Order: sequence, then structure tokens, then C-alpha cells
Amino acid sequence: MIGVTGAEPLSGLEVTRLSVHAQQGTVKTLLVDDVSFAAPAGQTVGIVGETGAGKTLTVRAVAGLLPLRVHATGHLRIGPDAEADLDSESAMARIRGKKVGIVLQNPIAMFDPLMRIGRQIIEGVVLRKLYSADRAIERAAALFASLGLSELVLDLYPHQLSGGMSQRAAIAMALMSRPSVLVADEPTTALDANLRLEVLSLLGLVARDFDTSVILVSHDLGLVSHVCDTVVVMYAGRILEEGPTQDVLRTPQHPYTAALLSSSTTLDATPRRRLSVIPGQPPEPTDWPAACVFEPRCRHRFDLCAARRPVLHVDGSHAAACHLAFGAPAGFREDVERR
Repeated sequence: MIGVTGAEPLSGLEVTRLSVHAQQGTVKTLLVDDVSFAAPAGQTVGIVGETGAGKTLTVRAVAGLLPLRVHATGHLRIGPDAEADLDSESAMARIRGKKVGIVLQNPIAMFDPLMRIGRQIIEGVVLRKLYSADRAIERAAALFASLGLSELVLDLYPHQLSGGMSQRAAIAMALMSRPSVLVADEPTTALDANLRLEVLSLLGLVARDFDTSVILVSHDLGLVSHVCDTVVVMYAGRILEEGPTQDVLRTPQHPYTAALLSSSTTLDATPRRRLSVIPGQPPEPTDWPAACVFEPRCRHRFDLCAARRPVLHVDGSHAAACHLAFGAPAGFREDVERR
């Protein structure tokens, strides 16, 4: 983990021992299990995994936007002067919408169809008294210009924007308060293939140009690998592997990561190549295996996998929670493809 396995960043985001649980009466269900990661300023971190892996709950906990009766514990630090316990509403309120901005899956749904874009872009920062109305309009116009949008778009209604324009406007709204962290939760879901790459590249530029920590949530490991400096692979509420993007792509240390790579397509993939599939389904939170959560679906499992939870093995800045990590026979990905 960047903040755990490597040098501690001087700026950016660090999340320590984040867990999320749902409360139903007196019954608690664990949804995210002891997750730690970091995102240095100016870099993009991709959090990937199948539906139900806990990706969205993790970043929503960081943003202080969990649903009712869903609670988080753990600690986060943003830069040298902002930190909070995740179960402290008052501490999270000081961070929410100021230090952390968020872009959701469907940008159109972020906007009121009856209000002009400009009014919606400035509303939050004006109400929180971060800017006067005039200064907010100047800030919005400058952001639009840096994101490739005309200032005239501020006078339009949401239905007058294309998908790509809506996503850029949503990013601008998230950046209005000059957040240190920008969370993008599946921001390309509603876009076609060309716009997906365009938006992902734009998020990479936001990280570098605004010196912002960008966290990109996606189910597509192949897609996020184009723009992310670091990849975090989640499954059943846990981090299974993390490291620099190129290290994870070239030498995946967890069978689940290798399986995700084999089942992802890329622009340079061989035409008509049959994609691999991962057999089985992710477990429900109430049915997580006690030891290795991926063991029931793993082609490399052996007796120890069902008996003992794997510790996080670390090799430099690359880490994986697998009994075979960094000491296993090479070729997880190739073996999955052959099968």
C-alpha cells in the first residue's frame, strides 16, 4: 500500500484501517474489512474489482457520504493539516465538500434539470461561504476553460449538454472548493468508448495540473491502467493486491488480479480473442470465507487457503494478500488464460 508499504507521502490522502458495516437493528454486517491505502498529491489511484467488492463504499466513506444505517470506522489524513476519525460526524463535516470532491456514475443525475448549469456549479461554495457569487462565477469560468468547456455552457440547462460535457461540468463542480482529493466513482459508465478514454485522460490531467489526489473507482482493470499511477484491487471488502500500475500489470501476484487482467479487453488486444471468465460469483457479505475470501473461486487454492487468512506480503511498493505471493511459480495470468 502506498502509505503502508512505501514511503509516507508528504501530501495527499492516507486512509488507515477503514472498515464499513451496515446496522440492521442489533445486527451488524461487515461490508469493508480493514482497508488501508494512500493517494499522493498529483497522482491517480485506481480502485478496481467486481460489483460488490466494496469499492464504492470505501470511497463514499472517505467522502463522508455513506447511506443511512451504514457506518465507517478508521482514520484519514489529508495533507499535513486535515485529519478525521471516520466515525466522527463533526470531523467528517469539516472535510466533506471542502477537502474531498466527488464525481458520481451518472453526471446528468448530479444536476437539477430546472436550473442552469452555472447556478448549480456555484451554489455549494456560495452557501458554504467559500466564495462570493461573483468570485464563484469567475472560478467556474476558469475551471471550465481548463477542462475544455466554453464559458457559455454556464448558461445552459443540463439537457442541452452532451455526455462528455456533462461529465466535464460535474468534474468542475467537484473542483470548485479546491479539494485536495477528488473521488471519481465509475465516471465512465454512461459514456461511449471514445469518451471514456477522454474523461480518464482528463482525470489524469486534473491530478497533475491541480496537484490533486484522484481516486478512480472502476470494475475494468484494463481501462484504468491507462491513466492510474497505482492500482488497488479489492474483492469481498478486502484489498487483495496493490502496487504501481506497471508492476501489477506485468507481474500480478494475486490470482484474482491475474483473472481480472485476463477477462479485460484493451484497445491493442488481438481481434476476436476469446476473453476468459472468472468462474463462480463473489460471496455475499454474510457469507465471506473466514480465511482467503477468493479461495472458493481460485484455481490455485490449496489446503492452507481455506484454513488461514493470508497476510499482506510486500516486495518494495508492490503488495499482495496471497499465500503464494512473490514466492509462487510465475505465470498466474498465463495459466488463467490457458484454462
